Amino acid sequence: MPESQSAGSLLSGLQQACLVAASFLVQVVVLGLFYSYGTLFAALKADTGDAASTLALVGSIRDFLSHICTAPAGFVVQRVGFVRLAAIGTALLLLGMLADSYAPSSYFLFITCSSVGGVAMAILFTAALAVLYGPGHINPSFLPVAVGLASSGGGLGTVVVNLGLNLLLDSFSWRGALRICCGAFGLLLLVALTALWCSLRHQEQAKESTTNCRELRSYRDVRDFLQPFGDLQFLLLNAALFLYGIGFMVPYTHLVYFAETERGLDISTELTSLLGVSGAAARLCFGLVSTFVRPSRLLLVVLLAQGTSLICLPFCEAAAELKAFSAVYGCCSGGRVVLLSLVMNELFDAQRVAHLYGLASIPLAVGTLLGPTFVGKVYDLSGHYDGAFFAAGGIVLLGVPLFCLAVFCRRSIEKPSLVMEDPAKADHRDHVIPSCDASDEFQGVNDVKCKL
Repeated sequence: MPESQSAGSLLSGLQQACLVAASFLVQVVVLGLFYSYGTLFAALKADTGDAASTLALVGSIRDFLSHICTAPAGFVVQRVGFVRLAAIGTALLLLGMLADSYAPSSYFLFITCSSVGGVAMAILFTAALAVLYGPGHINPSFLPVAVGLASSGGGLGTVVVNLGLNLLLDSFSWRGALRICCGAFGLLLLVALTALWCSLRHQEQAKESTTNCRELRSYRDVRDFLQPFGDLQFLLLNAALFLYGIGFMVPYTHLVYFAETERGLDISTELTSLLGVSGAAARLCFGLVSTFVRPSRLLLVVLLAQGTSLICLPFCEAAAELKAFSAVYGCCSGGRVVLLSLVMNELFDAQRVAHLYGLASIPLAVGTLLGPTFVGKVYDLSGHYDGAFFAAGGIVLLGVPLFCLAVFCRRSIEKPSLVMEDPAKADHRDHVIPSCDASDEFQGVNDVKCKL
């Protein structure tokens, strides 16, 4: 039975703190693993001798699935329950890591690391994010800060997991390092699950409706799952995220190699650490700032800064300049992680943040799959990264006007619950609920009242 709670009752301060701590720990593990495959990649290459393209594809498929599977996970999280979904993700993640350590060949990793690991990370991350937006879970005035605090775990995990893996690989094989990490992550996730359960165990258990009980197998379920794509505002937002996704993972994949081959600098540890530390700080800072500045405005600044920094990357010659780029880019990446869910909360229904955030991960997944591959292909043909970085930054900046249109397009997504309660409304999905003029929204004018 999914955990549910009336919006009128609010969890105590201690319970809210436990939810934030649980989400923080989950993101330490999930995002730490997500951004540490490069460290494991080198160990796999040295041990197996397999082609770099094969091993890179293992990580790319895992990252792709971790984005794609966020969409169905966000759609079912309210039905399955936050604690139950997190427990399923934990079991899959630990099972996948153990199977990785016993993999007879790198091709077996396509099943354990790519498939099981990618799905597990999506399930865990979705549960950790969605629980913060649950009805009555977090005080609305504290929500941006809570999201920022929880998301800072991803930045901390990026640093700690990469450094920890490097230290373990100095003393153990990659198989032994994975088993040790599996044990450590198991303890952290056990603490997170306990905190989740303690926070939500006293929630009022509402009766399950037939809607919540039935499986996702009817046409109406599929229609409700994809229905937000029929909204112009959501489509524009996803188009902007697709363009952003093309450039997003490029530095995480190619920056170290660019520094070594074209600049002759062996500063991989410093660059990856700066990406993680600045990302952690940005998650917290953007969460605090979004309490008095609209998240959509902050995300617009992040998109502009991230695209501009990519265009400037070819001009970075010295180690200090590359480190400055890493700090700026990590800050922007960390800010986007926090702000995207807050933008969904600002523009759409708060109860659908998990579903909409999951759907928005689909264009991000496609973009992150195409971007690093495109940059690598350009480098193979030209022998230089300059043109590829210019193109990636330009593509990110192309998403800025689309994002502005999405923010100004004040349309509302029809709730699936309304369609389920009144099937006659299903034939009127083109109906738009008018809202305040966008200029009034951004100027803070509250005098104009919206009328249906």
